[in-house]
Amino acid sequence: MKKILMILLSICIVSACSVDKEKEEEGASDMAEATETEQSQAQKEKTKEEEDIDEAQQENPMETVDEKNFSIPTVEIPSPYNDEGNMAKEHTMQEYIEMIEKNGGLLRFEMDDYPVRAIDNENIRNITNLGDAYIDISEFTAYQVPSNEIPTIYNWFLSSRPDDLKDTPVSEYRTWEQATNLERGIMQMVYLTAPSLNDLGYIIENDEFDHPAFRVIQQDFFQLGSPSVLIPAPQTATDMTMYDIMTKIKYQWEQVGKFENPAENKEEFEKVYKELRSETNNLLVRINFVLTQK
Repeated sequence: MKKILMILLSICIVSACSVDKEKEEEGASDMAEATETEQSQAQKEKTKEEEDIDEAQQENPMETVDEKNFSIPTVEIPSPYNDEGNMAKEHTMQEYIEMIEKNGGLLRFEMDDYPVRAIDNENIRNITNLGDAYIDISEFTAYQVPSNEIPTIYNWFLSSRPDDLKDTPVSEYRTWEQATNLERGIMQMVYLTAPSLNDLGYIIENDEFDHPAFRVIQQDFFQLGSPSVLIPAPQTATDMTMYDIMTKIKYQWEQVGKFENPAENKEEFEKVYKELRSETNNLLVRINFVLTQK
């Protein structure tokens, strides 16, 4: 796995599952007030992680020129397609709803159990990620963190609480096991993309656009923004809000990845980078809020 630099930075088209309309409307009003609080808090919060990053970037974190060390790590998963080139697992919308109800509202398939599935609703087919990690269906890979690192990720998010939640006991948070697929996927992506964002910040600060890492970082972010990378499908009211946020970030990944001639347009490229970094840092605040909503 690519080395994790000194400080972890805080942090499609996705085919989401079709959601029951009545459930969406029922959750929407409950979410309005919470969402407004999250977004307001996220905009004004400057976490300790951001301050530490500024200090860390004064040193040179890019001592090696081995390009593989700068790639965002992924794990191989089985192809979601069968020998005929069709989706290996297909469901009608009614079957999908019944599976969700049977599992208490949250449906999760492991990476070796075909988490990417086709959900047919009349004449519409949704290719849906029912796993807890971002999945690239063109490369048959997942952006999944080793299980032994999960406690570190979860505790790191909880240690980065906004002021409004400083005195909230851990018992008031949902555990990793209780987190939705999307919440888990977001936490893993923040963790996995943090080194690349740190490296990119160093490259911009020091005008090292000819560094071997830069091409790798751009390629990785461009791929993350591609339609073939599927975000975990939203399954709750809070998921719907977080899904919209991650759609925006997915677009920002693509913008970083396809930006041309950044050395000649440094000011504009730095703006694109800072917008992505800001949205990524805000995820620390937002995840804290959603994990306290039972």
